[in-house]
Amino acid sequence: MLQRAQRSRRMVSVQTGGGTFLGYVLSFSPELLIMRTVTRQGMLTSVRTINLGEVSQVHFDDRYVRLIEFKEHNPDAVFGLATAPDGLEHAYLTVPALLQRALEARQLVQLITASDNDPYGYIVRLADDELLLEAYTQYGDPDGHSVLQVDDVRSVVWSDEDTRTIELLLKQRAAAGE
Repeated sequence: MLQRAQRSRRMVSVQTGGGTFLGYVLSFSPELLIMRTVTRQGMLTSVRTINLGEVSQVHFDDRYVRLIEFKEHNPDAVFGLATAPDGLEHAYLTVPALLQRALEARQLVQLITASDNDPYGYIVRLADDELLLEAYTQYGDPDGHSVLQVDDVRSVVWSDEDTRTIELLLKQRAAAGE
């Protein structure tokens, strides 16, 4: 697998007792792996040697690795200037008001909730006490619809690395006709 990753210049994820490393295989021997490592944002960080005896797992071309490669190949869109709702500086905003703006703008948002479930998606309907969310996974795959209580929404993430990545994945799939 390491040889295949090196030959095709594709990213791998290597798990060791000391952590998980993402990156590109520069070379390897039966004892040692040399990688150009990247962050989870796809930014190059270092050249690292890893003892192959410490490697417990190697992942190649899985969903997570492809997501990091996607971020690396689309840095302007993923890490560009974060957008904000129009008129943000001139209005008294509340979470329900931001939810309404996200509905009107068809803005993909992440909802930080009182539970551990912090879904990504588009608000489809909004009432005084609940909302209907067209949900997506971090990989941009449809994840059904969810009904949430408005009072359970603690924060609205309007535009960040993850929401911009999901939006870009959705746009590319729509353009490809998927």
